[in-house]
Amino acid sequence: MKDLVLPAFEMDCRDWLVLTPAQAGLPDEIAGSPLLAVLSTLVIGHDSLREASGVLTIGLLDDELPSTRPVARGCVAAELVDADAPADSLQYVLATPDGQLALLAEFTMPDGIDGEVVRRIEMLMKSFRWAI
Repeated sequence: MKDLVLPAFEMDCRDWLVLTPAQAGLPDEIAGSPLLAVLSTLVIGHDSLREASGVLTIGLLDDELPSTRPVARGCVAAELVDADAPADSLQYVLATPDGQLALLAEFTMPDGIDGEVVRRIEMLMKSFRWAI
């Protein structure tokens, strides 16, 4: 069997705190998928604080990709469309160029969906690039 290798990638994380699983006190795997990073951001309003946190995991892509919606034209990330997903979460799939592996980015917003928080998540996903 051929080894599967995740290519290097980059994202503009300037509005995000990025931690390793160990730094965040989490295990190296979630449901059998390797956990790469934990992300957190905070939007400060005039009289409110709105947060989002997320995880990046790795998975194998199979022939049946779930329903997705492009984040933007030419963007690697696609939002997963799942009617059963919690209302306070967003999920994105970022397929590798060879289509065998993908990153899954899953974000939760404990205070509910907020336009500015969603914009910040989408900007992060739009900035994603495979470094190959």
